[in-house]
Amino acid sequence: MQQQHQRTLQALFAHPITHNLRRAAVEALLVHLGASVERLSDHRLRIQLPDGELLLLHAPSGPQDPNLDEEAILRLRRWLEDGGITPEHPDAPQAALRGEQARRLVIQLDHTAAHLWWLEGSTVEHAELKPHGLWSTGQRLSHRHDRDIAGQRAPLDHTFLARISEAVGQADRVLLLGHGHGQSDLRQQLREHLQRHHPQWLERLETATIDDRACSEGELLAVARAHFGNAPHRHALNP
Repeated sequence: MQQQHQRTLQALFAHPITHNLRRAAVEALLVHLGASVERLSDHRLRIQLPDGELLLLHAPSGPQDPNLDEEAILRLRRWLEDGGITPEHPDAPQAALRGEQARRLVIQLDHTAAHLWWLEGSTVEHAELKPHGLWSTGQRLSHRHDRDIAGQRAPLDHTFLARISEAVGQADRVLLLGHGHGQSDLRQQLREHLQRHHPQWLERLETATIDDRACSEGELLAVARAHFGNAPHRHALNP
């Protein structure tokens, strides 16, 4: 757990009660723990860990009320304890880290590279996988005559697909971005590879067809946020 979140969690459980506990810091902690946090119109917060109990917390907003009051702190403290979260055990049980806070993976696929973005909470980690062999020429090799191999399609780069598959196996939800049809769509080739080698991972795959050739990283991540359903109150993803 990051130090600022650890300090906020310790302040929530402090004795005597802390009276200058910032509401914004608490909301950031809750999002880090995998909770959904929704600000309601009647000065309440609707908080819920996936697979956990719902908590409605009175928390006025605005510059006049930047801190949580004593009753809100006590209720939130009990709720976190019931969920198994304390300063001594700051991580939520693994079963709770699902839904919007699952370990999400966005993959942009073509025959020259695979761009991978890991989305966890408000953080983004980027990686790039490059093919080897025939695919590393940078040409699109899924169509006839793109490469002269006895008039046939170029063989699949199974090592490249296997490396992407390893990443799929580490994620809870996977969004495949790209375009094309049939054998020109590397997403379909990845699905077929998984069907043969790791069929248990197929249910993690979700697909969005976009013309990604001119999209910036920010635009691709915006598509991912919309697809995964991040609520509008969440912090923007910061690569």
